[in-house]
Amino acid sequence: MNVVLWVLQILFALWMAVGATYMMSHYRELANASALNALPGPVWVALGVLQIVLAIGLVVPTSVGAPPMLAPISAIGLAAISLLGLVLYTAYAGFPGAFWAVLPAVLAALIAYARWR
Repeated sequence: MNVVLWVLQILFALWMAVGATYMMSHYRELANASALNALPGPVWVALGVLQIVLAIGLVVPTSVGAPPMLAPISAIGLAAISLLGLVLYTAYAGFPGAFWAVLPAVLAALIAYARWR
């Protein structure tokens, strides 16, 4: 079970890092959409950087000296960013877009729960 959880964490961290890279490189399009103009461009870049940092914190093993609570805290942070995306994108994309914000939040919550114990 532990191996499956590590594979899930690594894949999830890659997914979030790729999404953050997209968000940082296309922040002008994201900030210009009518429903998404609540956040200015630099905030989109800051969210992308935070998302990459949290994704790295999700996969850094404790064998390199990282605190054991780093993975659950990173997962909770990634869930919060995903839920922020849910709030911002629901008005823009409707329900089909909400799935792509709820799924990462649920995965992050499962990883946080599994690593917290």
